[in-house]
Amino acid sequence: MNKSDLSQTIDSEVIDTLKNNTRALREFIARENDRKIIHVLQKMGRLKNGNSKSPLKRLLNSQNENIRQLAIKNLAKLADISLLVIFMKYAKEDSSTQVRRESVSAIGRLRHHDAIPHLVEMLDDKDPKVVIQAIRGLLVFSNEDIVKNKLKELKDHPNELVQRTISREENKSKPDILAQKNHICSPAYMHNVVVHGDVVDILESVPDESIHLTFTSPPYYNARDYSIYQSYAVYLEFLEKVFTEVHRITKEGRFFI
Repeated sequence: MNKSDLSQTIDSEVIDTLKNNTRALREFIARENDRKIIHVLQKMGRLKNGNSKSPLKRLLNSQNENIRQLAIKNLAKLADISLLVIFMKYAKEDSSTQVRRESVSAIGRLRHHDAIPHLVEMLDDKDPKVVIQAIRGLLVFSNEDIVKNKLKELKDHPNELVQRTISREENKSKPDILAQKNHICSPAYMHNVVVHGDVVDILESVPDESIHLTFTSPPYYNARDYSIYQSYAVYLEFLEKVFTEVHRITKEGRFFI
C-alpha cells in the first residue's frame, strides 16, 4: 500500500475521530501495523485536548523509533507540563538520537520555567545536535541570568556546530551590527561582470561576506589529466586555499554549492 492508498483509507475525518476519541485511538493502535500508525501520527495536526494523551504515551514503548519520535512530537502539542518527566526520560535514555532530539525539543516547546534546569542539563550531552536543540529551547528564557551564563560558556564548546549556533544567536541580538553588514547588498563593481583570471588571485580582491551564492565545478584530480598539478597533495592544497577564500567571502547563512 503506497501513501496515496493510505490517504484514501485513512482520511481527515477518520484522523479527527482518532485524535478526539481516546478509545478509538487506542483500538486503532492495537490492531494496525506500524506504517498506518506512522501515517496517522504524521497527520494528527493540532491537538486541542488531552484525549490522545494516554494512547500516545503507550506508543513510547514501541520498538519503532519513528513511532516513538512522532508520539513525543504529538505529546508536545498538548503543552502539558506534567509530561516534562517523560520527555526528560526519553531525552536522556532513549537509544535513538532522533527520539532524544525530539524529546529535548518537546521540553523546549513547553515554554515553562520548570523546564529550564532540564534544558541546562542537556547542554552537557555528548550529541551536539541534542545540545543545539537544548539551546533553542533555552533561548525563550535568554533574559534569565542562569541561561545567559550557560549559553556564554558554550562559546568554547568543542563542537563547531554548537559554536556557530551560539554565534548566530548573538548576532541576532545585535541588529545594528547586522544592519552595518548590509546583508542583501554586494559591491556595485561586482554586478553583471565576467572576470577572467586565476581563481586564487581573483578571490583575494573580493571583500569579506560580500557573496550570496557560489556555484562551482572544481577539477577532479582522478577524472581528467590535469597537468597543472604536480601531485595529489598539491591539488588538495589548491582546493583548500580556494574553499577557505570562498568561505571568507560568503555572507552568513548564504550558500556554496
